[in-house]
Amino acid sequence: MRKHHYIFHNFLLILILATGLVLFFANRGYPDRQFSLTVAISALYVVWGILYHYLKGDLHLKVVIEYILIAFLAVTILRGAFLR
Repeated sequence: MRKHHYIFHNFLLILILATGLVLFFANRGYPDRQFSLTVAISALYVVWGILYHYLKGDLHLKVVIEYILIAFLAVTILRGAFLR
């Protein structure tokens, strides 16, 4: 993959996460919505990671499991923070 492809893919990831962060804080006071947003952004993160590594040519089961576990960890931590 060329350098400008890396820049595009990393920009896309930053855009996904930044949008999720803005929407998360825009829904302050609505823990159910925040949880739904967390799950959706985590799913997008996993999809982005799989597509990124597929296009890069180094997609392996280990990489997929890593992205899923990181997303699951983020959802679990944030769930504990706002669904008490």
